[in-house]
Amino acid sequence: MDTQQPVDPQLAALQGSVVVVRVGKVAPRSWSGRSFDSAAVKTPQADAVAIGTLGLAGDEQAEKIHGGPEKAVLMYAQHHYPAWQSEGYDLPEGALFENITMTGLDETLIHLGDTVRVGTALLQATQPRRPCYKIAARWGIKNLPRLVQGKGRTGIYFRVLEPGEVRAGDRIQVLERLENSVPAAEVNRIMNVDRDDVAGIQALLASPELPPRWRQQLERRLEGHFESDAARLGEDD
Repeated sequence: MDTQQPVDPQLAALQGSVVVVRVGKVAPRSWSGRSFDSAAVKTPQADAVAIGTLGLAGDEQAEKIHGGPEKAVLMYAQHHYPAWQSEGYDLPEGALFENITMTGLDETLIHLGDTVRVGTALLQATQPRRPCYKIAARWGIKNLPRLVQGKGRTGIYFRVLEPGEVRAGDRIQVLERLENSVPAAEVNRIMNVDRDDVAGIQALLASPELPPRWRQQLERRLEGHFESDAARLGEDD
């Protein structure tokens, strides 16, 4: 595949750049009265970082739900941070634990299943991040996970199709898009916000890229069974 030009010329405008690359090691954390192991604190990298099928070299995950091939790389839009700050939330860049802070693209522009060239690596968007209680604990904002998904500023997970390297300043280019695909922002809206939107659920079920567990949850919602998010959001304390 050509690393310089998008396969589909209609996608040519869907490009951005890498602002910061971050990796983190698992370490004990005590935040807001909670103690757990986490690799959420990630350090900016000055040099190129290798990206393999399980993520960036030097990056770790304390729990399986935060990593693996389907969540190898987490990317987050830089312009979300000024938005948070304008609303009174003192969240510095990197606060949402992303591997790559990007500019030019976000959840409204990237669809699940999009093939994206990042540096020399080839990635594919798999799902919007579903925020958990750890970001609330880190910043002392109990409702932060619900705010993140409610405002659609979730970040996006990617799988790695071709390993490569990435560094600050690299171009990000959307190369291919699957037919009937859905923006990551819309997936987040249906999964986490408007959970009883029947038409939206049906559209997601007709889309080509959706985590199997989410697909099962959506099918159950059509039958009237809704799962609880309280534990993930830290609202069952």
